[in-house]
Amino acid sequence: MKKSLLLSVISTVIVAACQQPAPPPQTVLVEDSSLIDVPDTVTPETIIDSITTIKADTISYSEAQLLGKWLQPVPGVDKATQGFQLKKNGGITSINTYSMVYDKWSVSHDTLLFWSHIEGRPQKDSAVVIDTILIRSLTDTSLVLFPIKAAEGYIEEYKKAAKKK
Repeated sequence: MKKSLLLSVISTVIVAACQQPAPPPQTVLVEDSSLIDVPDTVTPETIIDSITTIKADTISYSEAQLLGKWLQPVPGVDKATQGFQLKKNGGITSINTYSMVYDKWSVSHDTLLFWSHIEGRPQKDSAVVIDTILIRSLTDTSLVLFPIKAAEGYIEEYKKAAKKK
């Protein structure tokens, strides 16, 4: 129910933003993999505010809890890992994932938002992808995520990389 409500609110915010007069639109790929035109007036804060409004009673995680390198095994490749590094103030770097380049990240309660684009294409010409991911659990060493566009029951498990001394 909460997932459906969250998707509905996010869709409503994006649709409402599309109906306002604005500068030339940029193309955004939303969770249902359809392309829509969203004016530049839609900001991360707009999306986060809409999520915050309906998630007031949920578990909340802070940026500080999520900072660091999060890795998982590469399927079918022994001893290889992939993932991302979450940095302060929305900085993010992909680790061993080459086709998508992360631009920024944000957290609101139990929801992560990742902005990315396709490698090799100028950001203005390529679709901006906003992935919405629910945090199922978080410890000092483990992060379990559920991308909302994934099949029910699918999860992604990451381990926090030890800091180098």
